Amino acid sequence: MGLSTLEPRRRAARLVAALSATALLASVVAVSGLGVPRAAAFGDVYADFSTQPLGANIGGGVATGKPGVPWSTQPVVSLYGDWNPTLSYTVDLQIDPSSPDSGGPGWLSCSSGTSLTMSGGEARFRGCSIDTPGDAYRLLAVVTPYDPDMGPAQPYTATSLPFTITGGGPGPTPVASAIAFTTQPLGANLGGGTPSAPSGKTWSTQPVVSVVDSFGNVVSSDDSTVIQLAIAPGSPQSGGPGTLNCTSSGNSARVHNGVARFSGCSITTAGQYYQLQATTYSSGSTQMLSDISLGFNITASGASRVKFTTEPLGANLGGATPSAPSGTPWNIQPVVSVVDASGRTVTSDYSTYVTLSIDSSSVANGGQLYCSGGNQIQVWGGVAAFSGCQIVGAGNGYILRATGQTATGNVLYDLSLPFNITANASALELFPSTFAVNTNGALTLSATLSGTGVSGQTITFQRQGATDSGWVNLGTSVTNANGTASLTVAAKYTAQYRATFAGSGSLQAATSAPDTVAVRSTVSLSPATSSVKKGTTVKYSAKVSPVPPGSATVRFQISRYVSGEWVYFTQKSARVNSSGVAVLSYKWATAGKWRIVAIAPATAWYTQSSSRTITITVK
Repeated sequence: MGLSTLEPRRRAARLVAALSATALLASVVAVSGLGVPRAAAFGDVYADFSTQPLGANIGGGVATGKPGVPWSTQPVVSLYGDWNPTLSYTVDLQIDPSSPDSGGPGWLSCSSGTSLTMSGGEARFRGCSIDTPGDAYRLLAVVTPYDPDMGPAQPYTATSLPFTITGGGPGPTPVASAIAFTTQPLGANLGGGTPSAPSGKTWSTQPVVSVVDSFGNVVSSDDSTVIQLAIAPGSPQSGGPGTLNCTSSGNSARVHNGVARFSGCSITTAGQYYQLQATTYSSGSTQMLSDISLGFNITASGASRVKFTTEPLGANLGGATPSAPSGTPWNIQPVVSVVDASGRTVTSDYSTYVTLSIDSSSVANGGQLYCSGGNQIQVWGGVAAFSGCQIVGAGNGYILRATGQTATGNVLYDLSLPFNITANASALELFPSTFAVNTNGALTLSATLSGTGVSGQTITFQRQGATDSGWVNLGTSVTNANGTASLTVAAKYTAQYRATFAGSGSLQAATSAPDTVAVRSTVSLSPATSSVKKGTTVKYSAKVSPVPPGSATVRFQISRYVSGEWVYFTQKSARVNSSGVAVLSYKWATAGKWRIVAIAPATAWYTQSSSRTITITVK
């Protein structure tokens, strides 16, 4: 991962390390000699630093290092006594939570990783450094035996001799202090949804790995280091195992100006939460450098799925997290598409329904999502374009889930990038009782005024729709003790609503953010004949109420039952006459099971609506 993304993980890791180390130390029996801390011993086995960090030694001067610079002498942890070579021993290295005596706290990093499996009773760490000056740092090594039959046993611990990290600049920088994923596979990012790609298909976003110095800067002078990619051990969490294939020779690439760009990468087998491991033997260094990518999913090839092709509020990978006020329609609305295994939009799909919801993984999940066209809409040519979406309820880190539903069940969902919802800056906030209603349905508008002396104030409610030249007053209401006023009206057509306050006494004038309430027209389809003879022409009438203004049309969508599922066949359009009726004469020329439904597309006055579906058997 890029070093710029490490800090949130660093803070979490520091806390976990401190807690776990404190718990372990509470159970350790200290064995000391010559005033030097020594490993705790259990039975005839104990662990100790066979090589101290920076070569610290008893009776010698205090060993010193510089912030962020790998030490000239790296720590080695060994087992002593009658240890069992048939067991597996894992060594976790960290800063002793009781150190340093002054300065710090610091962060320990090692190019080999701070967790190693022992080989021959020892663990040799490489590329270790601490990023913050401090006096009398000590390292804590926790050695955990693992028996395949019994599981982990009681750990051994060892504490190093003290050493000091001094300030005054980093000093000479080695050719490579670390490598980092500067572009994650499939564009994965911290805090975002886990991306996915079909098995065996080249990823749309290919990984980029860079050689960096101790400060995270790309070593642009490096044109010789070779970086190799592999699937990280232990991944995926389920499914797999798969094989990584990149067009780069042997899944490796030589850096140019410190950067290795991989191409044509794919994984052969579906699995949940794959991770990649990048490793290298750096030119000019004896350290093996490595980094682990963020996670991603590989789906079964050929499976269709839904995908956010326009993120809510225009969120984008690597960009700043966008935000919008609570209760305000977003300036960039989400678009979700049905895509095939290659990521191409399935333009022949006119039947899948896509539903938006706030995902349970959201950091903020106490709000409510409303879309003026409905939270569930039917795709048109494989695309579902949502409108008037907003969230009521402030919070940071909202994530939307898009779920696709077909006649045979749900397809793979997609998660949006995160975004924030801020508290409405206005002193007046509007709360419609619903955001979608039938024609002339009752709509209750409630507005809450904030400030001092909000009781007994007059609130005016307004509407602006397609036939209104501006904001039209609907009526007034007086606030209660909580500053809330309400008014119930009949919703005739899709329109925006808002509340206004003219100001009174010490209270300033205020206007709420507008909210859109969608009105649904009704569509009836006749005749409902369920059986016709082959070659028969049937005249279908779709009546839309209320009669839509202008030159509105109705789409008659026809599907055929093939191999156990309903498949889109064709559609015909007919203009609505002055009585609100559209007529289609259709000849049933082929035997089989068929369906027909009439759809009135969304207009400035009404949201999309459809008739009941009629099933016909053609004999």
